[in-house]
Amino acid sequence: MEKHAPDVDFVAQGSMCPSKTPIASPFTAPLRRALVAAQGQEPLLVPAGFGSLPSYVFTKIPGMPAFQTPYANHDEANHAPNENLELSCFYSGIRTGAALLYELGLLQLSEREAW
Repeated sequence: MEKHAPDVDFVAQGSMCPSKTPIASPFTAPLRRALVAAQGQEPLLVPAGFGSLPSYVFTKIPGMPAFQTPYANHDEANHAPNENLELSCFYSGIRTGAALLYELGLLQLSEREAW
């Protein structure tokens, strides 16, 4: 900042702890199957993403896996004045949630206790 904007002051306001669930989690396969069943195509599995979600509350404190599955259209302008969601994406999200509950229900109790 000193080089490009020397008259700007930086004031730290706070932070969130980072969070990551290993892509090798036993829940990755059921999530992938649910996405394929609901949306008709293979998902792009990204082991680390962006954004500010407090998922560390799940991954760090009780040690549970947490996944993020975005349903929005590519141009939805997240948190902007023109944020939007196409109805087709909304309905696809509902199908995905139902398919995920189905897939998680198929897991054996021993698999669910693994996390």
